[in-house]
Amino acid sequence: MEYERIQLPQPYYDPVNLYRIGDTLVDTGHVHSDSRERLREELADGIFDGVERVLLTHCHIDHAGGSMSIRTLAERPHVVSRGTERVLSQYTSYLEDARQEMVDLSVRFFTDESDEGSVQEHNETYFPLDREYLEAELNVARVVEDGDTVRLGDYDCEVVHTPGHAAGHIAVYHEPSGTMLSGDVLAQNGHFPYGAVHWNIDDYKRSLERVREYDPSRLLPGHGEPMDDPRARIEDALTNVERVETAVLHTVESEGPLTAQELAVKALNATNSSVDMLTRVASVYAVHLAEQGLIDVERRPYVFARPI
Repeated sequence: MEYERIQLPQPYYDPVNLYRIGDTLVDTGHVHSDSRERLREELADGIFDGVERVLLTHCHIDHAGGSMSIRTLAERPHVVSRGTERVLSQYTSYLEDARQEMVDLSVRFFTDESDEGSVQEHNETYFPLDREYLEAELNVARVVEDGDTVRLGDYDCEVVHTPGHAAGHIAVYHEPSGTMLSGDVLAQNGHFPYGAVHWNIDDYKRSLERVREYDPSRLLPGHGEPMDDPRARIEDALTNVERVETAVLHTVESEGPLTAQELAVKALNATNSSVDMLTRVASVYAVHLAEQGLIDVERRPYVFARPI
């Protein structure tokens, strides 16, 4: 499979990959002005000039932002997964929910080092509400499900439902070349890629196992460089889930009641620089283990874990 790739910037996190495959653009970057302006340039007279349609791997703002904020792009036919079309049609509500979850999971542990209002600043920048989103204008031409065939340029590809990072997340597999456009199903660091609102660790594990069954020879991810060793990466990611599950469970059982911030420090070795991110990770793993009946969790609104 032949493709062209560019990376667009986004606030706080690693750049986002956009791929052109023939007449099709896969994902559209963040809504931030730096990302939008670069995308407009590429659509006008750059490597995306002549793109006729769009496929979105999932609804997150760093992958659907261009579609939701650039009218000439929103008007082009879009292929999205079942369920994602509902999120896109109510995008402001989704962003409000994402902002609230980030507040609930991001209360800092090291209060002496904390910058009051940092979460609010993050939300205002990363999930902005002070703009018009093209919810009504977005041209959703086709809604696909697991096993459907989609055409990317000259290639017929299979849709693979891969939730976990996002409920409607899909990957797209081209069997003849062994290439899978994997979106955010597998992170470069091999750890669970938390995504606000739609995350599910059980689904994440099953999605990794599904991708492994296809045995692709190359993954084109949503962030970072192409992966030419998918099987090894998947095995590492599955091992990481088991390791973090065990660490969180053992810590709660041995230490007693803990806030998610305390859990991040004790189980995941969070430091001043990593505590915000790892508090969210600890929170979602605690909820995941509570759903299995292994620990109890309360929300106050932050996560509070304790042994059964």
